[in-house]
Amino acid sequence: MSEDMDPRLFTECLREVSSVSALWLLVQRFAKAQDFRTVTYHSIDVQSLGDSSFGAVAIGIPAEFHRMYTEEHLYLDDPFPPFAASQITPFFWRDLPQLTTLTEKQKAYLNRAREFGFADGLVCQVFGPQARNALVSIGFHHDRPRPSDAEVLDLHVASQFAHMRFCALVAGPAAPNRRLSPRELELLRWIARGKSNTSIAQIMGVSRHTVDTIMRRLFGKLDVTDRTRAAVRGLAFGLIDPSLDNLS
Repeated sequence: MSEDMDPRLFTECLREVSSVSALWLLVQRFAKAQDFRTVTYHSIDVQSLGDSSFGAVAIGIPAEFHRMYTEEHLYLDDPFPPFAASQITPFFWRDLPQLTTLTEKQKAYLNRAREFGFADGLVCQVFGPQARNALVSIGFHHDRPRPSDAEVLDLHVASQFAHMRFCALVAGPAAPNRRLSPRELELLRWIARGKSNTSIAQIMGVSRHTVDTIMRRLFGKLDVTDRTRAAVRGLAFGLIDPSLDNLS
């Protein structure tokens, strides 16, 4: 594989990819050839592969930041996915504060990301069949100039092709088969906050047994088997307000 892989060659090579592992390897080679610092792919479909890192495949992300993102629930304050979901065209990381109004928690998230060396990058919303949309975020090194408009278009097209290839290789998850009850929705929100079943029982004013019963129904409706995937699927289907400002 050429170390000089450009977006056009990358999209051509995607046609020959026949497995998810081969797809990720090709993405890694493309990222190395383009001298990207990081690449992340956020998609609920990643859960179909048994991944528990909140629907994201990541290349070049520091291990400590990845741990904080999951264990400290920073994904709730990450402003990029919710903003990207409303966009058609790509945008740069540094431009986000000028493009939308950020909450204090989202500003704090960006500050923590900068502490880990995240300087600037490009976010692309990509689209798939049956609303199987995803987010591709490409991080640049500090001394790299911003891509031109033509280069941004090439990267957007390459990201879209890669996403479509992933959709072709992996069957998408089903949407919740029944509407969540108010109790199930409340439980899902506390799960996303990282609360234990015992704490949730105290907050909701019910027994631990009742929480377990509600959780079993919730998992069945979301077609998941654990708390992490329940939180991810809830966020992906818009069942949880990412800011959760109404919860303490």
